[in-house]
Amino acid sequence: MAHILILGAGYGGLKAARDLAKTTPADTQIDLVDKNVLHVEKTALHMVAAGTAKPESVSFDIRDVIPSNVNFIQATVSKFDLDSKTVSFSDHEDIQYDYVIVSLGFRSEDFGLEGADEHALILQDLDTASEIYKTINKNVANYKKSQDPKDLSIAVCGAGFTGIEVLGELVDTAKILKAKYGVPEIKVTCLEMATRILPMFDEELSNYAVSYLEKNGIKLLTGAKISKIEDGAVVYKDGEDNEHKVEASTIVWTVGVSGVDVIKESGVEARRNRVMTTPFLNTEDHPEAFFIGDDSAIIPEGQERPLPTTGQLATAEGGAVAFNIASALAGTQLKPFTYKSAGTVASLGQNHGIAQVGSRKFKGVTASLIKHLAADRSFLEMGGLKTALKKGSL
Repeated sequence: MAHILILGAGYGGLKAARDLAKTTPADTQIDLVDKNVLHVEKTALHMVAAGTAKPESVSFDIRDVIPSNVNFIQATVSKFDLDSKTVSFSDHEDIQYDYVIVSLGFRSEDFGLEGADEHALILQDLDTASEIYKTINKNVANYKKSQDPKDLSIAVCGAGFTGIEVLGELVDTAKILKAKYGVPEIKVTCLEMATRILPMFDEELSNYAVSYLEKNGIKLLTGAKISKIEDGAVVYKDGEDNEHKVEASTIVWTVGVSGVDVIKESGVEARRNRVMTTPFLNTEDHPEAFFIGDDSAIIPEGQERPLPTTGQLATAEGGAVAFNIASALAGTQLKPFTYKSAGTVASLGQNHGIAQVGSRKFKGVTASLIKHLAADRSFLEMGGLKTALKKGSL
């Protein structure tokens, strides 16, 4: 009897578990481990952070959606030993395996920037997203008493994919909170070191997104190199090395992510906690160990950079490793992973966005519809029809 251990019930891990349950021999032991009982649609965290979605609308209980032949274990991984095929936990006894899938997700990076961990709200999971909205709401409500302009100022550090989607939601949130508490305009400022926003889209779409945000009151400071975060202020330097400050009671951090520190603690060779894999998504020295999602890096043939980590990619990788493990158990040939993106879409609030599907480009409400369809498809793939009907937006 083979024992397959899946670490992490995010997009890749949950997809792998559901597929393996269908394709492996009946006596296969499949254990799915996560420190939480909830699967969170992390591509929707920006909505929870802005208060435009409730935590329960973007999450569901893992135990409700896994097949009966998958065993769920709630435990926190501390490290793994590939040589002994053993995983250690901080709250569970060690587990040995025949095959392991490492899909533990990401952690937000502060790059050691002074004050970031202490004074900024880092968007990482459901709890931190909820805390961001709680803080925004509290500070805006407090303005009537404090009369401090900083309470009506929100600074978003980073204009990557997540940062832009947070800004899009804040367009609506600022209007709602302004009316709710009868306060003056709420200022939202974004600071980004790069000068080109959303490079994963063509220039026409990225310019459209920038224009939309600016027309709706978002101040975008590009070429702004953040030097430190103070209590109530973001300090940055412009392109001429002049220092400036953006004062804000709410500072949101969306600058970058890496794989989890468990990778480093386990002594596995990696860059930013991302393990370089073979085309089969395993490692040369340990072909029984597969790394997917934010914990892996794979460079497609003919390219120079690893594929960007997305929920779409992790889901595809989850299906691919499930196929390869089932093939290994059956003694048949493994398949190298090939990936074709279904498209890229970024929301700019609940009813606006940009999308690129192949050579086709979409803006506004049409792009927003594509985003909602993608979210509903994810609920279907991760949780099945019942979950999609209950949690889906359409």
